[in-house]
Amino acid sequence: MSRLLCLLLPVAHAALLGPPPASKHPQLEALQRTALSTVLGLSLAVSPGLVAPSAALADAEFATKGAEEFSSTAGFEEFAADGGKMQVDPNCFFKECGPQTKACFSNPACLKGITCLGNCRGEQLCATQCFARFGSEKLNDWLGCTLEDKECVTTGVKQDNSAYYESAPPAIKDFTPADLEGEWYKVLGYNPKYDTYPCQINTFTKLPNGGLSNDILFRVPKPDGGGAWVNNFVETMANSRGPQNKASMTVEGKMFGLTFHEQWYILGKGEGYRVVAYKGDTQQGPYEGAFVYTKTKTALTDAGGAALRSQIDAVVTLILTLTLTRILTLALTLTLTLALTLTRSSRARGSSPRR
Repeated sequence: MSRLLCLLLPVAHAALLGPPPASKHPQLEALQRTALSTVLGLSLAVSPGLVAPSAALADAEFATKGAEEFSSTAGFEEFAADGGKMQVDPNCFFKECGPQTKACFSNPACLKGITCLGNCRGEQLCATQCFARFGSEKLNDWLGCTLEDKECVTTGVKQDNSAYYESAPPAIKDFTPADLEGEWYKVLGYNPKYDTYPCQINTFTKLPNGGLSNDILFRVPKPDGGGAWVNNFVETMANSRGPQNKASMTVEGKMFGLTFHEQWYILGKGEGYRVVAYKGDTQQGPYEGAFVYTKTKTALTDAGGAALRSQIDAVVTLILTLTLTRILTLALTLTLTLALTLTRSSRARGSSPRR
């Protein structure tokens, strides 16, 4: 790590003036290569679903690697195979995001954060561990500027995600924001990248506009098993059914400096539990997940826990049945349409005069 600091700090000090010619400043050229590789890896880290997880990269201790170890393209081949195309303007880090680059590169914790993220090569668990360990406003500002505001790096996978929300899970009709008010524990989760961290607590408070403030506390286990990093942030939820009129509530905000949108769907509710699914997207792509809230963290293991689990399982089974029914109905409709089209085509050919 000391080798990287020696390389970055003197150059970051001059970043506000813009990068001088690389031929006269080989240190800057090396810094640009390092920053380029780091941000490429970081672009993948904040792009849900682009690269399959790799257990070998799950250790956030990769932050201790030296600068020369960042120049390879290892880990990007899978992204390219999936159609991703990276476009990078290294000068943008200095010309467009100079203040943020200087602030981050001159801060050891922030510098460790981008180094750690760059090494994750798109593996979400690794990236989450990096954010949990090194997250800061300086890192958020740098990410927001380089990846979103000024687009120093573009991934080539931007898309209109509106159609993604059309296939929404069936939310219950009688939900109101009051159904979520108070403190809840996440005890079951669907997506291991987001929903299954231990001891997640969400506290919902009513807002004057009818929405909710969601105070989120979660713990990210350390790779060596020695405890966890505690993270806390607050997001604002709107009492809105979303553009497709299918959601229970919607969320729009920034996390780690990057804009996200989410739609929440309350699939079931009962005494002491709520079943929730969600769909979301960033400029890099969509994501989804689901989880179960209970009023106590031991609700499923306490007396009566088996009966509570049965109620929750009944809700999930119903949702799966309804979803499968919709898929089968769609498939049957397509089959009938295709058969009808082929029949008409055959009749048309049979009625045509022979030559």
